[in-house]
Amino acid sequence: MDRDQSPQQATIGYVRRKLVLKVVRPDEARGLVIPPRGGRVGYRGRGGADYACGGCGLLLAIGVRAGMFQSLVFACACGALNQVP
Repeated sequence: MDRDQSPQQATIGYVRRKLVLKVVRPDEARGLVIPPRGGRVGYRGRGGADYACGGCGLLLAIGVRAGMFQSLVFACACGALNQVP
């Protein structure tokens, strides 16, 4: 099983949802910016959602719980700034 699997992968008895994040301009970014990790996933957890870059589709966070991240922006290796909802 690939460590950066597809969005609807089965995990321990449930399926995670893929959420494509909204790309924002630097002046629109609200919160702490998590720098790109060279194409690697920036966070791994056991929650029910995966966050994907709105620019290129790369998975930025896997296994996020609802409401876990607030005021956060994931910077992607493609250059896009992705605002967490």
